[in-house]
Amino acid sequence: MTDVLGPKAVLQAMGAARRQNDFEAALSFIAPESLDQGQPVTRDDWRRKWEQMKAGSPDMEVTTEHSLEDGEWVAHRYTIRGTHRADLFGQPPTGERFEVTGMDMVRVRDGQLTEHWAFAGPFRAR
Repeated sequence: MTDVLGPKAVLQAMGAARRQNDFEAALSFIAPESLDQGQPVTRDDWRRKWEQMKAGSPDMEVTTEHSLEDGEWVAHRYTIRGTHRADLFGQPPTGERFEVTGMDMVRVRDGQLTEHWAFAGPFRAR
C-alpha cells in the first residue's frame, strides 16, 4: 500500500521540487486537471506559469510566513522576493529587487493539488 501525503506535505514536496527546478517532480503533485483561480488548468498550464515566473525573476524566493491545514485545505501567508528581470505577473521588467506579500488556499485530494486560490499585494521595490 502506498502512503498518500497530506495536503501540507504535498505542498512542501512540490515547493522543494520547484526550488530544484525539477518541474516534472513538482507536477506529479498536481492533478491532471485542476482549478487555478477558478479556471480549469492542466499540468502544462502550471509548467508554463512556473517557467514564466522563473524567467521573470530567476532568483525568486518564496518564504512561507504562516501555514494552516484544515482537512483537504492548506492556507499560506507568504512573501516573494527577487529581481524583476522580465515580464512578471503582467508587470514589465524593472531590473530592480522587489518584494510582494500574498495569501493562498490550496485543496489537495488523494495527494494531488486540485484547486488553488491566491491574491498578492502590489510589487514593492526593495
